[in-house]
Amino acid sequence: MARFDLYINPNEDSRKSTPYVVDLQSDHVGSLPTRVVIPLRRSKVLGYSGTPSDLLPSFVIDGEDCFLDTPAMAAIPAGALGKRIGSLAEFRGLIADARDRLFGGY
Repeated sequence: MARFDLYINPNEDSRKSTPYVVDLQSDHVGSLPTRVVIPLRRSKVLGYSGTPSDLLPSFVIDGEDCFLDTPAMAAIPAGALGKRIGSLAEFRGLIADARDRLFGGY
């Protein structure tokens, strides 16, 4: 598991609206039994307006528009994540900015 790795949402009940989660946790604390993740939600299912874009940045994953629901970040058991399906590491600055916006560190 690595920071910014992308996974299928392990919660089948919410997968229709929230197909993915991204691992936000630092690799320096990888031995913890949990990982902090942020859900990626389907934009068209939830009627995403596009704002505030610095808090809820958009991504195209497998041809589908999704947004990072930063305020909904949570810790989940590391074992629940399953197999990595990709990475958003190239967007680390955008994701860090969203986190900082949420916690007032901008």
